[in-house]
Amino acid sequence: MRIRYTAPLLATVVTVVVLVAVFVNRGGTTPAPSLPDLPSAAAESPRPAVLNPLPSNAPAPVASSVANQLAGAARDPGLGAELDGEVLDPSTGAVLWARGSDDPEPPASTTKLLTGTAALLSLGPNARLATTAVRSGDTVYLVGGGDVTLVATHTPAGVTTYPQPASLAQLARQTAAALATGALKRVRLAVDATAWTGPRLARGWSPSYVTEGDVAPPSALELDEGRIDPADPFAARSPTPALQTGQVFATQLRHDGVRVRGSVTSGFAPSGATPLGSVSSPTVAELVQRMLTTSDDDLAEALGRAIALHDHQPADFAGAAAAVKARVVSVGVLAAAVSLYDTSGLSHHDRVSPQALVTVLRADVRNPILSPVIEGLPIAGLTGTLAMRYRTLPASEAAGVVRAKTGTLTGVNTLAGEVVDRSGRLLVFAFLAPRAPLPSLTEAALDRLAARLARCGCGVAS
Repeated sequence: MRIRYTAPLLATVVTVVVLVAVFVNRGGTTPAPSLPDLPSAAAESPRPAVLNPLPSNAPAPVASSVANQLAGAARDPGLGAELDGEVLDPSTGAVLWARGSDDPEPPASTTKLLTGTAALLSLGPNARLATTAVRSGDTVYLVGGGDVTLVATHTPAGVTTYPQPASLAQLARQTAAALATGALKRVRLAVDATAWTGPRLARGWSPSYVTEGDVAPPSALELDEGRIDPADPFAARSPTPALQTGQVFATQLRHDGVRVRGSVTSGFAPSGATPLGSVSSPTVAELVQRMLTTSDDDLAEALGRAIALHDHQPADFAGAAAAVKARVVSVGVLAAAVSLYDTSGLSHHDRVSPQALVTVLRADVRNPILSPVIEGLPIAGLTGTLAMRYRTLPASEAAGVVRAKTGTLTGVNTLAGEVVDRSGRLLVFAFLAPRAPLPSLTEAALDRLAARLARCGCGVAS
């Protein structure tokens, strides 16, 4: 089974000032190799930098310094029988430390780095996912467009939620108003989730993922990510999320004066049906940030299918995995380094090499279009899945400095992200422990490993 993150799910974003660079464009003793041409998303307007740049005169890191700094921490018994990883200078592309870095290993939720990067490349940061209502005859169709962040009603006044999700209640009001204009107030209701296809579980998924609240069976129409109790972030998920959404919509329509006959059914909205209303998700940039900060498996699968549809692949597990892989290959990842069966990292059959992860991270820190990936990374000791880590020495010395995506499956712990060394140089890293003895021990060992990079004066030979 997957071991779930037990800290509270982030609902409110607190602005934290951290001296970490998002974009790197510095000179060095070694000319930076050219990156592959980026897909068409690069034509989007560049996003403004949200963090101050690092000093341009920070010394280039020396591989021997990094190796000496990591030597002891890499032998920590908490890491288990195997540690694979890579540390890279994204400014020059120089590999500073590597151990089994080209060996594909179970990535767990660090898979989401690939998914977030692919979503921004494919869809662009400003795209949104729509949920619509249309009418054909006396039947209203609630049509899902893959926005699993849809909520029943907006958050109460005075409560700040970021990003602000779309509201099913707003769509119900639009629909009721449109029906009233047409003098039709007695309707049947059907839900259309046919935008996505394929099985309910990916290869390597446990059926308990649904009952234990990790993820809903993938559906293009979901409310509160399919949670049976929206107030509980770890609530079991509905086995039929589309019908669950339709039942809530029917209640809202009745509240707004529409008479809904019979029970909610499933159907395919005919082409040419009359539009009644539409609500849209937050932007893809905001969705990527949310997915990475909270390690949102449901949202990761939704973004994977959105990429698949945009890139002309089937909107199922295989199509989404293929689409994500193709996009990260376009920024320099070796095809042989990635084998995916989902886009969340829940599958025990997924394989990604540390080299692939740092290649993606390098693209993220060098291309402004991909900056939401870096902005969404949990901050050590402060946000998301790292909020309760980096609390004790020696790892606490890197609190606020390390930004990284965590990964946890039974027997697997991973950490991949960025860190600024003591000299002010930005480094990217990926550490994978595929035979982890105990999550708490392995997570602490990984944190100490990343903290060693933060304390490294890596520009000095040793």
